[in-house]
Amino acid sequence: MNKLIVKLYDQAIILVDNDDYVTGELDPFKFAELIVRECAGLCDKAAEENARTFYTVTETQEVGPALISKGSQVQAEKLSRQIKKHFGVEE
Repeated sequence: MNKLIVKLYDQAIILVDNDDYVTGELDPFKFAELIVRECAGLCDKAAEENARTFYTVTETQEVGPALISKGSQVQAEKLSRQIKKHFGVEE
């Protein structure tokens, strides 16, 4: 299994006190939320990278590529919000 999935799985474990002993059980809702946040985070990262590219390209006066990059940034930000909204994950 992917190391990131294992890491997210471990983060979704909750401790349950069964009077005689404590066990760790997976909170499936927390696990799903962590995966959604990870996916949205990829969009956020793409938006940040596109924003840096936009300013770098703008400074060199290459307007066409700058507009494409800015459009990509806006689209990545929109996708991040849509993923979170689709799965009901708060910002």
